[in-house]
Amino acid sequence: MSLFARLQALLSAHPSAPEASAGPASATPSAPANVTEPEVAPAPPVCTRYLQAGQVVVREGDPGNSMFVVLEGRVAVLRGNDGAANMEVGRLGSGEFFGELALLTGTKRTATVVTVEDVVLLELTQAGVRELGKDYGVKGDQMQLAAKERLLADTLRSNPLIAALPPEVQHELGDAFVPCTVPAGETLLTRGQPGDALYVLLRGQCEVFHTHSDGRQTSFPLLEEGALFGEISLLRSRLATATVRTVTPCTLLKLEREVFRKAFLGQPDLRGALVRLGLERLKHTLEVMGEPK
Repeated sequence: MSLFARLQALLSAHPSAPEASAGPASATPSAPANVTEPEVAPAPPVCTRYLQAGQVVVREGDPGNSMFVVLEGRVAVLRGNDGAANMEVGRLGSGEFFGELALLTGTKRTATVVTVEDVVLLELTQAGVRELGKDYGVKGDQMQLAAKERLLADTLRSNPLIAALPPEVQHELGDAFVPCTVPAGETLLTRGQPGDALYVLLRGQCEVFHTHSDGRQTSFPLLEEGALFGEISLLRSRLATATVRTVTPCTLLKLEREVFRKAFLGQPDLRGALVRLGLERLKHTLEVMGEPK
């Protein structure tokens, strides 16, 4: 039985939730400041949601405490960029799911999802995912794999270096990369310090700069969605050549140094691609700083 069929089977075992109001499907209204908020019962592990067209299911940047399966109707996936208005990047219909990344990895929502017609959704919390494994044989690691496959698909669309790798190397990377969210203003690499990981930027922006001995800063172009960085320190056992700091909250894939050395250092395709990227980046750094090549 397919995963979707197993999820559908749960409908007969769990009562439907009341029809949701406009706004995120799982949101709870705030109580007035002078009123003691009553104790809220925990959300059911699995329930159905009936939403009308034009309602927001989840918002980009919010914490994710559930995932959704579309049983009927369609939803639109919207993504913003640097404060700009949301743009539609895709639609999901019956049998497709979303929100599993935030739920299973602890990262924030990477997109806003809005209903484009009346829909019926199946919502699962962490407890619901565990229930799938207990009652229907859908294991958490299977859902985790689905989340990572979607992450890898996002990376392949936005990073030509990874997209050019052989499929088997791509899948190994998908298993090894760990998703993480980082708030704005956090330093990921510091010039003159060893780098601890290879990063792929999935959402957000990072600034790159070099601080001179007299305090002046030389800025490089912003790192945008799909950028890969940290390869110079990993490959050449060198200190980071620039500082990288998040400008906005960011979602990244992170490959730890030791994992890279054990699993990927001997991969000629990946190593060769990273060496070429590193040399191009070093050359560009010298040009921007006006130092001799």
